[in-house]
Amino acid sequence: MIQLCTNRLRSALVLAVFLTLPSRADEPTRQTQTNSIGMQFVAIEPGEYRRGFDKSNQRDRKFALAHAFSNPQEFRFDSPAHLVVLTKPFELQTTEVTVAQFRAFIEATGYRTDAEKNGGALGCFPEEKDYVDRFRKSSDVTWRTPGFEQSDDHPVVAVSWNDAVKFCQWLSEQETATYRLPTEAEWEYACRAGQSTWYSWGSAPDDAYVHANVADGALEAVQPNTTRYQRAIKLEANDGDGVVFTARTARFHPNPWGLHDMHGNVWEWCQDRWSADLYRNYLDDVPWPERSKFTVTDPVMLEETPQHACGDWRSMRGGAWTCAPASVRCSIRTFAEAADATIYTGFRVVREPGTN
Repeated sequence: MIQLCTNRLRSALVLAVFLTLPSRADEPTRQTQTNSIGMQFVAIEPGEYRRGFDKSNQRDRKFALAHAFSNPQEFRFDSPAHLVVLTKPFELQTTEVTVAQFRAFIEATGYRTDAEKNGGALGCFPEEKDYVDRFRKSSDVTWRTPGFEQSDDHPVVAVSWNDAVKFCQWLSEQETATYRLPTEAEWEYACRAGQSTWYSWGSAPDDAYVHANVADGALEAVQPNTTRYQRAIKLEANDGDGVVFTARTARFHPNPWGLHDMHGNVWEWCQDRWSADLYRNYLDDVPWPERSKFTVTDPVMLEETPQHACGDWRSMRGGAWTCAPASVRCSIRTFAEAADATIYTGFRVVREPGTN
């Protein structure tokens, strides 16, 4: 069992490394609200969308042709696509939680993160010859010292799911409001922002570089064979988004609903427990002619699966600076254990409306 858990942990962390248009004129202006520590939120209304990667009409083949220079995608975790209805409004943070916002929590509570208590976070060590070995745990790597320069406006990294939940609990008490992590369903709904394309800006992977911080020529120049290993499109030093590691939040164009960095920058923790077969399980007993209309209402995965005998596995969304454009699509999803912390994982929060 210990060996099984170890192998799954390594697979999860490696997977997260690999997986890794300006607002439209016809979109209504969305009001943003700011809380006591400078976090801004956009109100998201209830609605319906098709969650996951839709492989009908050879869309998976079209994706492969459009991403000829990217690592192959299996869509194992984000298909089959299915309709989701969200019946409740929510407010989503416009950016990932920043270093300054997380520091406010630490200074107010004296909280120590999982990485600080448990021997550090997964960091990046480019001197290692083997690409996978470049990412390993080190006591020197924490949210304070991720191994690269960050300002107060950068997304906090090296924080676990447990740390993110504690932050939400503190903020809820601070403001007499309910703060929490988004569900996977809420996260993808907000990321898509009314679009059915692979990305919130459309279907062109090369447009990623003005909308997202992804693995590109800037990263390749500093860490040779990191981006090239994923066969991404932009590999010259001056190509791509121009950012090596994390980018300052809101540096890139927002999606049509005013949300920044839903693609790339850092993976974002979600509320749900991880289930690799979740989408397939929904449709197992649904006849083929009825699958296109099958609908799930307000889904959130909280049940334990056999995999959870090895740990409290939680879902992550969005991809990171370690990921080629193909691996920051709206439907991309992966997982890690709730106590895991890496330099390519952070979070953003939901504020439930009408609670303050």
